[in-house]
Amino acid sequence: MYFNYKILIFLLSFTVLRATQIINIDYSELKKENFTLEYVVDTKASLTNKNIQNQVFHPISNCNSLGYTINPIWIKLKIENTTKLNKNIFIHNDLAYFSKIISIYEYQNNRLFDQNIYTIQNKNNNSLLGSTFVYPLNLQAYTTKTLYFKIEPFTMNLFNFKIYDEKNHIHALINKNILANIIVIILFTLAFYNALLFILTKNKIFFYYALYLINSSLSFGYMYGIYYHSLELYGDATHLFNITAVLVASFLLLFIESIFKIKKSNKNIYRQMQVLYVSAFIATLVILFYDIKFAVNISSFVFALSFIIIIEIAFHLRKKKHPLKNIFISAYSIYIISLFITIAALYGLIPLNTFSFFASGFGLIIEALLFSYLLHYHIKILEKKLTLQQNQIILKNQKAQMGGMMAAITHQWKQPLTTISSIVMLIKFKLENNDLDLKELNKKIEQIDSNIYFLAETIDDFKNFLSAKKTKTQCNLNKLIQRAIDLSSDEIMANDIIIHQDLNFSNKTILLYENELLHIILNIIQNAKEAFKENKEAETTKMIKIIGRVQGDATYISIMDNAGGISSEQLPHIFEENYTTKQSGTGLGLYLSKVIIQEHLGGSIEAKNIGDGTMFRIRL
Repeated sequence: MYFNYKILIFLLSFTVLRATQIINIDYSELKKENFTLEYVVDTKASLTNKNIQNQVFHPISNCNSLGYTINPIWIKLKIENTTKLNKNIFIHNDLAYFSKIISIYEYQNNRLFDQNIYTIQNKNNNSLLGSTFVYPLNLQAYTTKTLYFKIEPFTMNLFNFKIYDEKNHIHALINKNILANIIVIILFTLAFYNALLFILTKNKIFFYYALYLINSSLSFGYMYGIYYHSLELYGDATHLFNITAVLVASFLLLFIESIFKIKKSNKNIYRQMQVLYVSAFIATLVILFYDIKFAVNISSFVFALSFIIIIEIAFHLRKKKHPLKNIFISAYSIYIISLFITIAALYGLIPLNTFSFFASGFGLIIEALLFSYLLHYHIKILEKKLTLQQNQIILKNQKAQMGGMMAAITHQWKQPLTTISSIVMLIKFKLENNDLDLKELNKKIEQIDSNIYFLAETIDDFKNFLSAKKTKTQCNLNKLIQRAIDLSSDEIMANDIIIHQDLNFSNKTILLYENELLHIILNIIQNAKEAFKENKEAETTKMIKIIGRVQGDATYISIMDNAGGISSEQLPHIFEENYTTKQSGTGLGLYLSKVIIQEHLGGSIEAKNIGDGTMFRIRL
């Protein structure tokens, strides 16, 4: 008796396990998006509608993945209308675009009631509304129907079944792909922004990053069914977007290599990157000309290799204590974690739902935003290095002029020192002869103070000229230009050069780096002096003229000479780095002048031949 009781329990349990899941349709609003259905995998591709009813089906959630496979699956839905009304319902499969063929067999009272076969990639016979497969079903009052969906996958066996009444059916189609569109639009916007930066800066880093984001956008557009749903693109050609999954790793590594200069810093990692590029190229050819399914295996290899390489790069950056290492590692870690969540869901290792399906998309957006910040930080570091290099070059160029400056200072010191010496001798003489009253002594002391002040001011000019300190001050341009002339006066007089001034700044002061502008004016005057020396055919009267004007908000300083001008072949290049028209020149003076005026003073400089000489025009 006890034995028979155990058998009864076992049979009841087995019956419960074998019980078919029934979806009841009542009078309430029909919107079933989370329920249990049944499935069986046709491992031998031998099942037909004639023997499918004898198979053992297993319960599974309505949204699921059976991973990468080419084996057909059968989905069983048993739907019962428990009302006295006829019901028109709509069965959705939101992931049908991953399938090749969907066959539907409709049974009523264990008899085949209807059957339909849909070729998903055929626009005229796929029953797709956008990317959603929709099967309308009519249920008579108090009727039960069993539906068998045979799904033949393309590369992945994914499905997401939902059941709606007419109202919710329409709403579901309207709201389909909202999250997908948001993800793709954000990525395309970031790609467009970086493409514009590349056009403006010609920096290949932005080019590679734009290509990375564009390929990612295209890849997600395919994965989320946007091409079907929004663009109504069908056919095997849509599967060519698998190329983007292969290329995205290549463009990511090109982007990383451009930022971190891997070719120079680690030859071993760079060789691995070359292997990846070749593999990606082969996979692209296979997709285009041979077999997309086979290429999926190659793309998996490409992704695995890129993952290993990027991990090596992360350790390399940590070892080198690169300032961008934390941003880079954080950004890639977030994307990899989100990507593994999506991959695990696609392989059926974790539940497939909205979060797991879109995790990689949102992870990539976070990565892209962090990479954008990384680019910003990278540019700031480059600007800081460039500014430091420019300051070093400027200081070097200033020190190269030290000899001439020393001669100028020596020349300017001669007169005041002689004057001071004469006054001291006069005072001493008069003191010895008791011929010096207090009033005359005070007058002579004032003369000494005046000459000492001039000496101190000359030394300050020299010290400030060589100073690397960068402080903006309100500058009187009349005084600044006069100081430049004073500092150059010794050599100007020695070469019989006349300087004319025509300054009309209306007592305007301007906020700028005074020493840098002084350096530029001195450099232009020095170039004019050297041009007079080299051009033996120049005018007998050597002249440099400096004109200053204020026009609106702009201030102009024009420095002209009559030293013969610059040849038409050389003139367009004189502001280029290391370009010189002189045999002993460095090619840095005018290049630095342009850099300083544009980047430090916020102005511009141009040169052109006028009459029998050259004019340099500075706009501040």
